[in-house]
Amino acid sequence: MLRPLCAVFAPFLLVASVSEAQESKSQSPKATVVSSHGSDATIISLLQQSHDLGQQLPFLVRVSLLPTQVLEISELRADLGREWANELFALSFQGEGEERLDVQSIATGFLIRLNPDRALELLHSVNTEEPGADVAGSPAKMQLAIQVFDLLIDRDGVRALPTLEQEAELMGSKGHYPYAALGYAANQATLKDWGRDNQHAIRVLQSFFDPAFERYSHTAHSYPDDLEFGKMLQVLDGGLPFESLQPALHMLVRNLLATDTRKYQFEADVYTNEGKSAKVHNAIDAALLSLASLINRDPELTQQLQSTRSELQRALEYTKGNQQSSIGFGPGGGARNGQSSDSLADTRMDAFRLSHVNPEAAIAKAEQLPDDKRASTLLEVARTISGDQPERAAELITEAQRGNEPADDEKHLDSIAAQAFVAAAQNKKDELDELLKRGFELASRDVLEQQRIGSHRFPPDVGTLVQIGIQNDPELTIAFIENLSATGLKARLLLQAGSTLSMGRRLPLSSRPQITVEKADH
Repeated sequence: MLRPLCAVFAPFLLVASVSEAQESKSQSPKATVVSSHGSDATIISLLQQSHDLGQQLPFLVRVSLLPTQVLEISELRADLGREWANELFALSFQGEGEERLDVQSIATGFLIRLNPDRALELLHSVNTEEPGADVAGSPAKMQLAIQVFDLLIDRDGVRALPTLEQEAELMGSKGHYPYAALGYAANQATLKDWGRDNQHAIRVLQSFFDPAFERYSHTAHSYPDDLEFGKMLQVLDGGLPFESLQPALHMLVRNLLATDTRKYQFEADVYTNEGKSAKVHNAIDAALLSLASLINRDPELTQQLQSTRSELQRALEYTKGNQQSSIGFGPGGGARNGQSSDSLADTRMDAFRLSHVNPEAAIAKAEQLPDDKRASTLLEVARTISGDQPERAAELITEAQRGNEPADDEKHLDSIAAQAFVAAAQNKKDELDELLKRGFELASRDVLEQQRIGSHRFPPDVGTLVQIGIQNDPELTIAFIENLSATGLKARLLLQAGSTLSMGRRLPLSSRPQITVEKADH
């Protein structure tokens, strides 16, 4: 999966600094075992302890934790949500350039939802002209504009549209025009009209689109503006007749074809549910692929692009007809010899992504990997499908273990975590209890060893084990976390436990925190 335009800090990144690892257990507040499994009080207690521990940690670790802490606590304590979101915004000033903008954008997004009356004021508080922020910074504010416009439409309905048009002009005069946010707002404002007065809905959408197209046609624009306008076309497609959008689509494609690919480096990929995939490695083809749903409605334009853009040809084919496909888009470093910079990582990403829609295609991808990568990837697929196909997941675990005896505690823990998912899905409580005990013993031993040698590497599957454990044996799980002396890791696992309890009652056991495998920056 390619990185999104606006970087989001991974909340469960199991990495702690050496200084964290050396902090004594006495420096961390005790985790209290509460008998009310899954109660609001339990969740709030776990999140509060994670937050309090986080305040002792370095900047980058704190900003990786706080977004999820805010997200989870806001559901139960709006007052704490606002307090922690303001804390995140204040923390942003310890960063610089793009980093500062990312943190401010995340914090502002929370505050907008928690305090709708101040939405526009908060939107203006994000400074996209931050020194060091490049073109990737603009979409952060565009995403915030979508949230603000959506809130105002929910509150005021169609009466908000003139205000939003004025706000869009103001944003455009200071930087990038929020084409997509306006498109979403207009679409939202007309939802109640469809099926009752379709012509009125079309007139409202057209009244927004015409001046936006006029502005795009006669105003200087950059690649990010092209992307924004393309999103507007996609949002309005289906509401407006395609013939109304077609001239704008042709102009957009011409502008994209003139993009300086030395200045903008983006990639895109497409996956079908049948297991086919294709990638493009330049900003032009990446943007065009992201517009595939529109382009494919214009056969002449499609043929022209496929005949002149060789790298795009196969990718566009995978988006046609009745094929179910998904498209990823994000920053990239360009092609190397016509291939991605790390083919093994690409294959693993393919397997992870396909495991949610086509397990057998995911398994076929995993089988292409060398033995060590193959085994770990099969275990990941097994965890993903365990809720729906526990027997097949058990077969994959057996296959992964065959001829691949775990060489160390970390690999052994990987296998135990996968087995625990299957045991939970099959409701084998005794087997699950034994797996949890063995897993936590292994994790504790590995963490202590890493501390002894001064390493900041911790077993990645400990978070997975905590997720299963807190749902099935909360006392054992809390005891494991309580006995950890690595403050950073403890803060993350308390957060993992609280987050799992807050949503675990609504999700199947196969639902686990998504592992985002990002391409390395170049």
